[in-house]
Amino acid sequence: MKAALKISDHNFKGTQEVILMCLNRIMEVRVLEINLQKNIIAVDYAKPSVYERIKNELKCLGLLVGEYIPLK
Repeated sequence: MKAALKISDHNFKGTQEVILMCLNRIMEVRVLEINLQKNIIAVDYAKPSVYERIKNELKCLGLLVGEYIPLK
């Protein structure tokens, strides 16, 4: 499943590399793109339960996932 996640960065002071390292800990996720200017993270993941893990990891960084945009 591929999706673009619209994020809001209330307390985030890190870089793209910090987000990438955080999401790389989840084995079932492949990060396709991180664009902090547009507040979008595009990911490819295996199953719906992984989406919840992605949201939790981003929340730990201070990023909240808003809109979910499925990609083809």
